[in-house]
Amino acid sequence: MSILDIFTSKVEGKITNIGIGLGDSEAHNLKVLKATIKLLEINKSSVYFFGNKSSINQISKNTLYKKNSKRIFLIESKEPESEILNYLGKELISCVVRGSLGSSKFLKILKTSLNISEVARLALLETYKGQQFFFGPVGIDECNNIKNKKIFLEKAIKVLEALNLKPKISILSGGRVGDLGRNPDVDKTINEAKELVDYFKLEHPKLEINHDEILIEKAIDDKSNLIIAPNGISGNLIYRTLVHLGGGKAYGAIYMDIGHIIIDTSRVGVFSEIYGGFILALALTH
Repeated sequence: MSILDIFTSKVEGKITNIGIGLGDSEAHNLKVLKATIKLLEINKSSVYFFGNKSSINQISKNTLYKKNSKRIFLIESKEPESEILNYLGKELISCVVRGSLGSSKFLKILKTSLNISEVARLALLETYKGQQFFFGPVGIDECNNIKNKKIFLEKAIKVLEALNLKPKISILSGGRVGDLGRNPDVDKTINEAKELVDYFKLEHPKLEINHDEILIEKAIDDKSNLIIAPNGISGNLIYRTLVHLGGGKAYGAIYMDIGHIIIDTSRVGVFSEIYGGFILALALTH
């Protein structure tokens, strides 16, 4: 059973209200609509679309929407990033998928709304051969110091354990151990990776965790189910290379330990990423 299959198995019988954001691109908003309709075919939940006047008008005129309008609700707002979180806070919806909303504004409003300074997103990715694994960080401003990496990894381990998955963790760095001394930035990632492994082996003696250096291919060959990039920038590049160039897939990213169920998806994400985001959100909802 794949990781996505585990999430899908938790969706059965759940009925709730899900919120998703619309952006400025009609093409990407259409993907949101099509992914929503696929979800509604297997689940009796309702989906709330949040967008500005233009995006809501686009959807309202679509034949696919009209055929499913009893379970898709259109919420027009000048600031949909705020409105979707407002609905979440008032429990009018139980979970959120970012959908086509832009990340910078959404993140800024999210942090203000929930009164948090840092976010940690754990992505579910798949190689072109179909191997799935959790991955992070994927935000360019995430995990840029050893303290935040430890916090991120603790949260990620809890996600896997909640799914009854035994963590098999690969820590990546910017080079091989034999490369120490060639570049101070690379040295920092290698030393932090070694420190992370030592720390978690001490704190969790039974945990399977290794420093796989820069060899991400080894992490995949070893079937690691949790891979940690050296920092948010490299993590974002790895995600984009895999998904947009390498024939892989993304199924959304979980905002970990924020007290609400929010799933991140790329504003230019393909159909499978939007649909995967719905599955993760619904599966995690109580």
